Amino acid sequence: MASPQTLSEPERRVVAGWAADCAERVVALFEAEAPADGRPRDAIARARAFARGELGAADEISRRFVAGRAAREVTSPAAAAAAR
Repeated sequence: MASPQTLSEPERRVVAGWAADCAERVVALFEAEAPADGRPRDAIARARAFARGELGAADEISRRFVAGRAAREVTSPAAAAAAR
């Protein structure tokens, strides 16, 4: 049975673009604590590529936890939230 909350791929692309915009506003909080760690910024770039149709959903699903792992490596709650 399909979930009533399931989004179509075009809808997921719109949400990914919105999420990238939101993340870009706070990524500096993470970078202030871990300036050499590019994983969150890379995740933003991948979300934008997905939003533009340059990556498929499977590509993103398999790599979406990378920035989350970066969140575990900082101590500031704001930096961790920004990485997520």
